[in-house]
Amino acid sequence: MSTSSKQTLIHRFLGFYFRLICILAVDLIVTTINGRVLGLTSMYEKPIVTLIGMAVILLLFFFLFSIIDRLTKIVLKMTVEMGNLLVFRKTAVFLILCGISFGIYMLYYHTWFGVWPKIKLGSFI
Repeated sequence: MSTSSKQTLIHRFLGFYFRLICILAVDLIVTTINGRVLGLTSMYEKPIVTLIGMAVILLLFFFLFSIIDRLTKIVLKMTVEMGNLLVFRKTAVFLILCGISFGIYMLYYHTWFGVWPKIKLGSFI
C-alpha cells in the first residue's frame, strides 16, 4: 500500500469514528431534551407537549446534520495536523478519540441513571 492510500484509509477511519461519536452525542442531547419536554406535561396538555417535542427534535436534527458534516471535516483536519506534531501520531489521535468516547460514556451513564459512574482502575487491570 502506498503512503497516500494508507493516509486515505486512516482519514476514512477517523471520519467514521468521529461520526459515531457525533451520533452518540446527538442522541444524548435528544435524550436530555426529551426528558425536559416530558416535564412540560405538568403545565400543558399531552398533545401540545408532543407537538413541542416533535418541533424541537426536527429543528435540532435539521441543524445538527449540517454541523456534524462540517465538524467532521474540521476535527479530522485538526487531528491529522496535531498528529503530525506528535511522535506516535496514529496512537495519539486514537487515544484522543477514545478519551472523547469515554467522556460520552460518562455523560450517557449520568443521563440514564442520574449519578456519575464509579470507575475503579483495578477492574480494568
